[in-house]
Amino acid sequence: MRILMSSHGYPPTVSGVTRVVQKLARAMVRRGHTVAVVTASDHGEPYEAEDEGVRLIRVPSVPNPFWEEGPLPYANRNRLEKIVAEVRPEIVHCHDPLPLAFPLLRLFDETDVPLTATCHYVPRFAAGYLLQSEDIQNLVESLVWEIAIWLYNQFHHLVFATAAHRDLFLGHGLTVPTSIISNGVDIGRYYPSSEGVTEVEARYRLPPRPRILFVSRLAKDKKIDVLIQAMAHVWAEQEAHLLLVGRGQERERLETLSRKLALEHCVHFVGFVPEEDMPAIYRAADLFAIASTYEVQSLPALQAAATALPIVAANAVALPELVHDGVNGLLVPPDDPQAMARAIVTILQDPDRAKAMGQAGLSIARFHAEESTFGAYEDLYRQLSGFGSQ
Repeated sequence: MRILMSSHGYPPTVSGVTRVVQKLARAMVRRGHTVAVVTASDHGEPYEAEDEGVRLIRVPSVPNPFWEEGPLPYANRNRLEKIVAEVRPEIVHCHDPLPLAFPLLRLFDETDVPLTATCHYVPRFAAGYLLQSEDIQNLVESLVWEIAIWLYNQFHHLVFATAAHRDLFLGHGLTVPTSIISNGVDIGRYYPSSEGVTEVEARYRLPPRPRILFVSRLAKDKKIDVLIQAMAHVWAEQEAHLLLVGRGQERERLETLSRKLALEHCVHFVGFVPEEDMPAIYRAADLFAIASTYEVQSLPALQAAATALPIVAANAVALPELVHDGVNGLLVPPDDPQAMARAIVTILQDPDRAKAMGQAGLSIARFHAEESTFGAYEDLYRQLSGFGSQ
């Protein structure tokens, strides 16, 4: 089957979405399909490359004012027509609502090529980046909802990673058929073990245990300031260290906050960690914490569960589908550093409970094994394109 995917970015641009697109595209190639991904050039000028059999069509890009490492793709109709003529896709799968999905929809209007999309965001996320005023944010969010529902209702099928995410869109007027397909986690790489721990402890100069881990872009939407503020309350009861793994435009602001609160001794900016070291980074931690209120699934939380880490998470959007309160972790009210701290301390000071929560997380992670994700997408592609199951 010839599959054409679109995505705002692709590694070396690193985000949850870019990693999902990459692993799905690679998996479809391994399963015998031909895959081309239209995405932004990582240095502005268009070019083509190959990634483990995936044809990467890098279109021109412009700087992204909200994320300097994630340039925005730009492709006019003529350029997309040439790409489509070369690829001759039997199915189109969009991972970005804009800017590529809209022109692709127009290009395939009145054709019999099935169009599917995976939704990776909530409109509140976009509104929060645009403006500071709460009233104006609400107005912008309403507008983004209207545009998103109008756009996605033009597809033949829409995929969500979680039921909570899908319910939000159904409640706002989504009418197209939908599926729930997890973004998946590689349980063949992420599993509880002591393998590699000593090496990463030395390589990244990790502080003493216990260690609280957070992994993601250092971005405004991740609410990392809540985690830093929580550490003031954690340290008062438990000498623990927060590891912030990732890079991003918010680092300087977050470092300033850490200094202002006199928390440099327990808040550690580990920086970017290559994928080959990530499983050991999780194994070197004792707990995973996430305060984001925009997560539609959270790959890092899945990886934490697969590594048998108890999780403390904000009770928002889809995180409760991965963090079952009192089972594999604790849920706390959003934007509440004290509640986050209390939950962290509760788990750290009860090793038996922490271990039981970690074991419960393993069962949840197995349900999200990425091979099941790849199979579900392949079945969907065959169904939409009329191939049927084989």
